[in-house]
Amino acid sequence: MKNFLAVFLLILSMNIITPVIYCKIYDNTLSDISPAPAATFTPVETAESKNITVIDSNTGQLLELSLTDYLIGAAACEMPVTYEAEAIKAQMIAIHSYYEYCKRNPRYLENDYISVDESRMQGYASTARLQQYWGINYYDYYNKFARCAQEVKDMLLTYNMEPALTTYYAVSCGKTRSSREMWGQNLDYLTTIESTFDGISDDYLQMNSFTVSEMYTILKSTFPFLEIEEDTPEKWFGNIIYNESGYTKFIPVGTDNIPGDQFRTALNLPSSCIMIFFEDGKFSVATKGYGHGVGMSQFGANQLSQQGKTYKEILSYYYPGTQLNTL
Repeated sequence: MKNFLAVFLLILSMNIITPVIYCKIYDNTLSDISPAPAATFTPVETAESKNITVIDSNTGQLLELSLTDYLIGAAACEMPVTYEAEAIKAQMIAIHSYYEYCKRNPRYLENDYISVDESRMQGYASTARLQQYWGINYYDYYNKFARCAQEVKDMLLTYNMEPALTTYYAVSCGKTRSSREMWGQNLDYLTTIESTFDGISDDYLQMNSFTVSEMYTILKSTFPFLEIEEDTPEKWFGNIIYNESGYTKFIPVGTDNIPGDQFRTALNLPSSCIMIFFEDGKFSVATKGYGHGVGMSQFGANQLSQQGKTYKEILSYYYPGTQLNTL
């Protein structure tokens, strides 16, 4: 854990250089991807007649929305307005497909509904909330999202003739994470694939610092079974165990192993791709990526869009084996 600064600078330089090196290779790989094949899918309603119901966790109110309004309001909370239209379309289809998957699998719901928090722009925002958030740019931004929604509102991503679990997040650690690694649920289309462009995101590599006292308090309050001595912090952490995708599987602490996702939650870290250094009497915790890492990287989707990839190609890449269907 010594020479932290030198190690960190090495990590940073590698993550600046690596995406440039991979750029051409990554593009060549994707150039062979054709849009997902169409499949027979029998909808129960059309996009024009379809309504969406979500619950606002802040107020407890049920929100009855048209499909178009939901796609606009949900995607506006998920993606920056500066992102390319093709990436936004891919996001909207992922949102729609995720909603339909959850309706058929209630364990993903809160009181039978998908939960949103409009006040914090989590999951959905109304036109009034978007006007407040976007200010004088509201009409330009809204029209951009509305055009995207109009084009893809009748599309769903499916697998074996059922809506796919189209999870997504902001930035990967350089690879996506399989559903088996994350949740123990093996879905063939949620597997580990390269997402190297994420390395140029401003959110890719982040650093958090903790004093010995802060780290000790967090560890003991969250994991009271741990056997660590406050006066020997240099002995607390062992060699981190990573899984196939590069995310943390276990962090040895004392004589115990803490799952990476639990450690991330305890320290409120942006990702569970974690590196820990101890130097000059304090802990530095570096992370790569932002979010759980399963499914589509939103930053990666935007990078592919900038390369000229369509929303169909983006979805085919991040959810391999799925089919795009029309309501």
